Amino acid sequence: MHSTERTAWGHEARPRHERGGFRGHLARGLHLTWTSLKVLSKNPNLLVLPLLALVLNGFVWLLVALSVWVLGFPPWSPSSDVVYWELFIAYQVTYFLATYFMAAIVAATSARFEGRAPTVADGVRAANGALVRLVAWSLLASTVGVLARLVSLRYEGGGRAIARILGASWPIATTFVLPAALEEDLGPFRAFRRSQALVTERWGPQPGGVLGTGAVFALLALGGLAVFLWGFLSVGGGGLMALGILYLLLLLALWSVVHGILVTTLYHYALTSEASFGFSWQALNHPWVR
Repeated sequence: MHSTERTAWGHEARPRHERGGFRGHLARGLHLTWTSLKVLSKNPNLLVLPLLALVLNGFVWLLVALSVWVLGFPPWSPSSDVVYWELFIAYQVTYFLATYFMAAIVAATSARFEGRAPTVADGVRAANGALVRLVAWSLLASTVGVLARLVSLRYEGGGRAIARILGASWPIATTFVLPAALEEDLGPFRAFRRSQALVTERWGPQPGGVLGTGAVFALLALGGLAVFLWGFLSVGGGGLMALGILYLLLLLALWSVVHGILVTTLYHYALTSEASFGFSWQALNHPWVR
């Protein structure tokens, strides 16, 4: 690990003592989230990307809901096989849309490292240029990710076994797949190996936990969940339920941009050892919290 902090201008700062325990993890998570939000505040147009993803995903699942309403809910429906195939296709389309728009966010954020003001068009253009690679990765990741999760749930120690094989948990091992695919023109398998290598080289074998921004947004989501449950348990609480769902959807859109900004920053940090955009070396060197 590094003992000094290097800014985007190459100046070294004094080493900082890493704070441990819950307070240390929370402090780093808040710093990562707040700094990502400050980057977003300079480019609020990037919020268009996750909002568009939400609209398209909503349309996909609306079609599924209408189909289930017409054909019946499996396994009691006589057309259960058709419904199951529709659910599988909807899942794959949803995963691809999430991959595509996250790639657009990553590409737009990368423009700032080149000294340009990112635009939605920049992100979409980059994602379109890597469309075949994104489709291939979404098919691979959606399948392997589910299998890895099932193994973790089905077998005791399954998650640890997968982490030993991959060098980290599946979400952590795949952190830099999209930046590697976009900026290094790598296919899905090579991008995955590149992501594994960057994680291991910079953060050591088997880092655990979730990115600090994910932990903070999970805590923020509890508020929306509480409002939804309050409405669900109340007489005539439909308005509160709708408010809770709307809050969670908007929070998901905001998290998508913040996550993309942080992943892109960590990718460049892994390559250059430079803490850009006002992120501290301490937080970037320990971005996963437990």
